[in-house]
Amino acid sequence: MGAHYGDYDDTLVWREIDAERRVVHLTADSLSPYAPVHVVRNIRTLLRLQTAEYDASALFLHAGMVAWHGHGVAVAGNKRSGKTSTVLAAAGAGADFVSNDDLSVHQGPGGPVGHGWPRSVSVRLDTLGPLGLTLPAGTTHPANRHRTDVQLLMPEEVGRMLGCRIAPSAPLKALLFPSFTQDEKFVLRRLDEAEAAERLLANLLTPPVKDDALSAWFTPPPPRQLADRARQLGATVPAFALCQSLSGLGLRAELAGMLDRVVSAP
Repeated sequence: MGAHYGDYDDTLVWREIDAERRVVHLTADSLSPYAPVHVVRNIRTLLRLQTAEYDASALFLHAGMVAWHGHGVAVAGNKRSGKTSTVLAAAGAGADFVSNDDLSVHQGPGGPVGHGWPRSVSVRLDTLGPLGLTLPAGTTHPANRHRTDVQLLMPEEVGRMLGCRIAPSAPLKALLFPSFTQDEKFVLRRLDEAEAAERLLANLLTPPVKDDALSAWFTPPPPRQLADRARQLGATVPAFALCQSLSGLGLRAELAGMLDRVVSAP
């Protein structure tokens, strides 16, 4: 049947990998609510690994993204940097939601394009009040029964909570690297090309998934190539360090003004 698969004992899903034939077998108990979640998870993993190997322009970033009036704004950062809060607040202020955690950037005919990868969004419950948000009724991710401080929301549930559209991709017009401060004012600092590339590399996902068994099937691009792509992206797209407060993110008019500034930057 294979090895138990998933983060919790009650997933009732098992995975068996045939490395020689490059085949993944998932077996699930008929009562398991996790089966569709993990089928999508494995398909997404394989597609990301394949894209990383064969797309000569791809960069996989620990970043979210919104589309503000059609202009993509990537928000990159580690945990506790304010990445998810910024993405959710921007979508609540009128942006389209593209991605929260896994963003890939590709070279399109008109320039860089950011693509989201469907997955659940981990929302910290203590951020909802300051952002002026309320969880949608009837969240469906089965792992929520194990969570007390966060909830996992499916993309459709994110759309219902924020009243926003879910977009698969958008032309990338700005890069934001947030951090928290106590001041409710948004403080933007334009980054030069070298610092933008450095921050992009610090938020690079390589390999683009946390799955050693499946990653072994693919050959990722060498670090030097990824560094060249990050430098090119930093030289092409305006990048900003953003200092903000959680309560400031709840001020939607001010947030909208900040987004107007970054997408109109030369």
